[in-house]
Amino acid sequence: MFQSFFRSWFGPYSTPKSTPNLTPSLTRWAAIVLVIGFGNSAGVAFAQSRSEGSGILGTDVNTATDMLDLNSVELRIQLQSGLRVFLPEQQEFLDRVLVAVDNGQIPRAMVNMVYIWSQRRNRKVPFPYFEFAMKALAERRGVSL
Repeated sequence: MFQSFFRSWFGPYSTPKSTPNLTPSLTRWAAIVLVIGFGNSAGVAFAQSRSEGSGILGTDVNTATDMLDLNSVELRIQLQSGLRVFLPEQQEFLDRVLVAVDNGQIPRAMVNMVYIWSQRRNRKVPFPYFEFAMKALAERRGVSL
């Protein structure tokens, strides 16, 4: 078992019983280090440039309003599938949110921002976070959900 693991990392050129030929392994490790190093710096630079401007990565109000141009899915479908709504009580809450958005009491940008935030909080069960945040923000605007 150890020999198969050793060969998978260092290649067929060396075995634990013989003197290892380090050229293939050093080349592989150098390539991995370069990819990780350049990948992280490029990713950080991309994230900084997108969050400073009107990028999609941030969760500020400007980003949420910029996302209005990207709306290709109806809000109801986005919330039902993204928040994993199954229970009738959850559906009733979404209906109240959608009515408030249609009446102009709550901006869709705020719903998008809370939607993204709740998915980042818990990818598997985002609805409780969405419900809590929407109720708190709507209450600040004087809207009861």
